[in-house]
Amino acid sequence: MEFLKRIKDRAPEYDASFEEIILDFTLEQGGKMGTSTEADKWTKGKYFSTKYEIYMYAALLGLKTNYSLPISYGTEKKKFIEMRSWQPMEITDFVIMAVLAKSDIDFNELENLEEKEIEKKLTEMKSILESYANGGFDMIRAKRDADPAFFLQNENCFLDFLEQ
Repeated sequence: MEFLKRIKDRAPEYDASFEEIILDFTLEQGGKMGTSTEADKWTKGKYFSTKYEIYMYAALLGLKTNYSLPISYGTEKKKFIEMRSWQPMEITDFVIMAVLAKSDIDFNELENLEEKEIEKKLTEMKSILESYANGGFDMIRAKRDADPAFFLQNENCFLDFLEQ
């Protein structure tokens, strides 16, 4: 379980070019994350209360469609908060389980690895998560570019998009 805790201590990153997409669909709340009411979200036309919520969605979208887009070396990146702070924790755990399933980690071997190798595996897990989240963000951007009305005229757009 120490390995899982250490995964949750990581703060994943995303390609900074997706910042506009994130802000288009998320309330910007600064230090008051998660304090907006449902009425505030509805009035402002936002689907997600916090940035990490859309990150979880993008990761699940990328994982579901098996579309990963690694962050290229030298790309400007932005960081989210550590996964241990994401809510609801059940969805966070589901995202981590899906990423673990996509990895090539031999859990029997994990106990015998040196700290340096464990750290390498943790970095690999974070990279896998980031790749699938970036793939999901790329899909959202492509859908918005191809059909802008999809996100404007359908209050269930993100559920519908996940089902396509």
